[in-house]
Amino acid sequence: AIRPPDSHTNGAGEYDFPAENTNPPEASSQDDPLSEDNVKCALKSHLRLNGWEDIRVAWGGNRGVDIVAKRDRERWLIEAKGRGAHPQARKNYFLAILGQILCTMEAPKAKYSIALPDLPQFRKLWTKLPNEAKARTRITALFVDETGEVTEDSN
Repeated sequence: AIRPPDSHTNGAGEYDFPAENTNPPEASSQDDPLSEDNVKCALKSHLRLNGWEDIRVAWGGNRGVDIVAKRDRERWLIEAKGRGAHPQARKNYFLAILGQILCTMEAPKAKYSIALPDLPQFRKLWTKLPNEAKARTRITALFVDETGEVTEDSN
């Protein structure tokens, strides 16, 4: 099996939690409500409101899974992207985030998602991803709007 270089599973195939980087997002990222760190902030709040605990967030450009949350014996691993400075690059962001989440898929019982700003271009790219690929990988998409509202889409 192919393993990412920063593998975090233990011998039981469960995800070992990395330590959270507790550095708050940079002030400059606050200017854009759909920056990557603001998307992560919205996701962390959403997860907490839905009973997820021990939520670890990799702020800024830190390596590893962007968000790891647990609730009882459940684990949820989420890769997030922000709006980005160039709309032309969003297709590349989308392809990159799919590759990132696929490289983390070591724990068979964990839930895996990608998180993106709720923009028409990202919605269209998610819709164009074949349903068979979504079904086989069980990846869902989380869309975050400018108010911080999070919606999940599995289709």
